[in-house]
Amino acid sequence: MSTEVHDYISVSAKLAQWGINPPAGFAILPFNLAEARSTTELRQHAESETVKKLLRTNNIAYSEVFDADSQPAYLQQYGFEWFGPTLFFTAAALSQNPSVLSVSLGIVTNYLYDLFKGAKNGTASLDVIIEKADGSCKKVNYKGSPEGLASVADIVRELGGD
Repeated sequence: MSTEVHDYISVSAKLAQWGINPPAGFAILPFNLAEARSTTELRQHAESETVKKLLRTNNIAYSEVFDADSQPAYLQQYGFEWFGPTLFFTAAALSQNPSVLSVSLGIVTNYLYDLFKGAKNGTASLDVIIEKADGSCKKVNYKGSPEGLASVADIVRELGGD
């Protein structure tokens, strides 16, 4: 299992450069937001749509950053690794609903348990970006067994989210 924490670009500032309103709480972002020079370069993992469906099914509210006509292109990767979306949470979202991150990760973990059923070496990759009250962001990158995803919520709590 590998978990890394890094400083990240200001998501709000980056989206504002392109005239896009920043999300007001919990959202799913393209994985290459920091590197993209224009919205046409943005990409999201194909599993982003699966996670959105899981969230809707479980009544977890999230913001759509892009409308249906301007969704970033999907990247499908093959192999025995699950490439999850980039989850974005504002400090306000985490303070108003402290369990939203752990519940969301639990839903993903349950899905992955079913997906990898019977397999011993299934690996999941997922990024979580936390926007603090001052607009600065931290990125938590996780790669490991699906069961280890819960550790991401613990790391975010240690970061303070404020």
